[in-house]
Amino acid sequence: MEITSKTQTSHNIELLARLIVSDASFLTVREKIIFHNFLLTDDHGNPFADEKSFADRLLSLSITSISLAVKRVFPRARWDAAECLKKVKVSRKIMEIQGIKSCCCLDSDYPAMLREMKDPPFMLFYRGNLEILNRPCVSVVGTRRAFPQALKAATDFSKAACDDGFCVISGLAFGIDAASHKGALLSNNSATCAVLPSGIDIITPHSHIRLASKILEKGGLILSEYLPLTPSVQFRYVQRNRIVAALSPATLVVQAQAGSGAMITADLALGYNREVFFHQECFTREIPGKIGASQASSPEAFVSDGAKIICDYEEFKKNLWL
Repeated sequence: MEITSKTQTSHNIELLARLIVSDASFLTVREKIIFHNFLLTDDHGNPFADEKSFADRLLSLSITSISLAVKRVFPRARWDAAECLKKVKVSRKIMEIQGIKSCCCLDSDYPAMLREMKDPPFMLFYRGNLEILNRPCVSVVGTRRAFPQALKAATDFSKAACDDGFCVISGLAFGIDAASHKGALLSNNSATCAVLPSGIDIITPHSHIRLASKILEKGGLILSEYLPLTPSVQFRYVQRNRIVAALSPATLVVQAQAGSGAMITADLALGYNREVFFHQECFTREIPGKIGASQASSPEAFVSDGAKIICDYEEFKKNLWL
């Protein structure tokens, strides 16, 4: 019984340490790992006997303490230990109540593809089946203002990909993202992962709660790098896109305009040495680009640099890794 109690205490302290580190956005991943290890032992290098002693030591830390631990000065960073401890305890409670699971880059079940990033998430929060990411994956992205033909193309492609054993990665947004998830759900071999720009407890957009539920019902995955209660704000969409791009060896842009989030995802995918494909629907009907967007970020520019155009899943598969 004593062993069980000690194990639970150790688990609670480990989770709190991970949540604290995950919320320290001013640290790099390498620094987060150092800070995480620093948090787990007292000033004498011994593990904490109970959660209170861990909390007491945490409350004594300042931004200077963190700087000394990771060997870097943070002139503009803000750190309030009491506020941080309160926040992560709320997050832990939400995780417990809602059955939210987590893994971090130190764990064996952390997605292997994310380890190839320069800036991988320190921690992932998820609901559903993390193991579907062990399948071959393809990220399917595009505009929120897609034409019906493009929505059908995304749906058909995603269903065919799942039928063939792939997992479809997207961002649960309106338009192409939603069509991709729905197509995957039509397959008898369904596997789809939705990456959120918010906390795992806040489905974004809110109107896609039902779609998110269906993803979980069919053995899929909802994923986020943010603590529970974290709202979606503009910069987090781009941060989300980098995970969508990194989780797959290939990204398909079904329909998108220059300067859009989908094109940012395509650019990130290339930066991670991933394959980028464009569906022919990108070129059959014009969507006005963002005002001021460079044509260097247009689908045409990517194709002129060597990206392939495909018309369906079969053509995608033939061209994959050629």
